[in-house]
Amino acid sequence: MPAIPVSTTAPAKDRVHLRELDWLMLVTVSLSCLGLVMAVSVVGARVEVGPLVAVKQQSFKLLFGLAAFLTAAVLPMRLLCRLAVPLFFVTTALCLVPHLLPDVNGAHRWIRYGDHQFQPVEPARFFLILTVALLLAPNPERARAGGGALRALGCALLLGGVLMSQPDNGNALLVMAIASLLTLIAGVRMAFFLPLLGVGVAAFAFVALRHGYVRDRLSDFLTPAPDSQVGLGLIAVGSGGATGRGLGQGWMKMGFVPEAQNDFVFAIVGEELGFVGTAAVLLGFGAFGFIAWRLATKVRDPFLRYVVCGYALTICLQAAANLLVVSGWAPAKGIDLPFVSTGGTSLVFCFAAVGLIGNAARTDAAWSGRSVGFTTS
Repeated sequence: MPAIPVSTTAPAKDRVHLRELDWLMLVTVSLSCLGLVMAVSVVGARVEVGPLVAVKQQSFKLLFGLAAFLTAAVLPMRLLCRLAVPLFFVTTALCLVPHLLPDVNGAHRWIRYGDHQFQPVEPARFFLILTVALLLAPNPERARAGGGALRALGCALLLGGVLMSQPDNGNALLVMAIASLLTLIAGVRMAFFLPLLGVGVAAFAFVALRHGYVRDRLSDFLTPAPDSQVGLGLIAVGSGGATGRGLGQGWMKMGFVPEAQNDFVFAIVGEELGFVGTAAVLLGFGAFGFIAWRLATKVRDPFLRYVVCGYALTICLQAAANLLVVSGWAPAKGIDLPFVSTGGTSLVFCFAAVGLIGNAARTDAAWSGRSVGFTTS
């Protein structure tokens, strides 16, 4: 069994206040407030929904997100370590359940219950990061030589293969990217990593290009059409100008831009709030990444450092993927914009990720000067 931290709590008098966590919460709350406003603007514009129902729907999602944040922030890290590997395999198996249900637009990615839907990839990715951190941390020298890294990448490959069977190539690529970056942060030698990277990219391209919709999206990316999803998103962003048409005054959300409340919410931000709004979103995620980097440099324990880096990478890479698609710099892919899109599953686990970043940073800071090493159990 992977090694686990010896201790995870400290007396109140020994707790250290980290100012970076205050700023991280400020950025998270600000982006979530923008998400609430955009939910009212986009979803509330539908005649069958209305602004009041849109506020209630998004507020309930934020409440679940807050509960996930508090749970992840206060649970002992030792308990999370014990649960990480079993829950990773359970949630990975859960990603196979949609195959037993009717497909949605030719894909098996959601578990539907009534009017609601759940994406099992979110919890699977969440527990993958804890598992990878556990595999990399106990023996840094072995990780650098490729021992722990091989097992960590194997877990990511398992989840990636399950996701590609749905098919969900974008999230499969995302989980492999997160695991790969964590192994590089752990100091794995490039001589070991580069051959694996080459084989992985070739295998991913071979499998992904067998799907017709992937080839169509690549074709649309290389020769974009004005009436394509990305083309319409760019029109929405460009029509906003410097200050936008005004909150709630955009018209591209009226059935012109598909998934305007989720994948392409950034396009509606650009249309209604203009360059000012899009710059604020970019600044928010840039600040999130910078603050998380500052926190990671202060964390001394390897496992806790990988936890901070892993969850920060999850949010920043997810945001980068969404923004690159909407701005026309990447092929179309259905990935939510963290905290801003209305997707409930993504929102809950993004909040849980922030809670666990804070948990890891406070655990390390509280035991400054003491042993928070690892022991085999």
